[in-house]
Order: sequence, then structure tokens, then C-alpha cells
Amino acid sequence: MSKHALQRALDMALDPSEIRDAVLRPRSSFWADRTQSEWRTRGRVTACVRVDPNGVLVVTTFLWARASDWAADGEHGAYEGRNDFGLEGVRKVVAARKRNR
Repeated sequence: MSKHALQRALDMALDPSEIRDAVLRPRSSFWADRTQSEWRTRGRVTACVRVDPNGVLVVTTFLWARASDWAADGEHGAYEGRNDFGLEGVRKVVAARKRNR
């Protein structure tokens, strides 16, 4: 797991079981060219993973799987290491991702 992914897991207050399930037992997954990683989703969490040059699976970050979770997270505002972000396009992005599964 990258340092960024670990920090995201802490920021999101993810349970170890949520992390394990998203990475190892996803309900859905797809390849994202933009991040050059596979996005694996289970429950409320999406784990972005890629294989490093040594063939080791590395989690690069965690994302909320549902627009409602992004919106709830955004209500907390900015904190150190994260800028406030707009949520206007989140629902559209999540809906487009679901259509492309």
C-alpha cells in the first residue's frame, strides 16, 4: 500500500475488512487509463491498484464508491493535505463509471 493510500484509508476511517474486500474480493472492477490502475469496488470503497515492476500489487489510493459518500465527505471541508473540492460533477462521474462497467 502506498503512503498516500494509507493516509486516505485513515482519512476515510476505513475498516481493515473494507480494504481487504475491495482489493481482494471486488464486486466490480475496471481499468482506468487516466490513472493507469484497476479500480476495484466493493461496498462503499473503491481501491485503485496497479502492479509494480517487481510484480507486486500496490494500492495507490482509496475513493468513495458512491456519490453520496463523496458528498458527505465534502461536508467536512478542507484539512491539512487536502484542498476543498467542488462536488458538482461527482454524481455525473459516478453515473458514467457505472454505465461503463
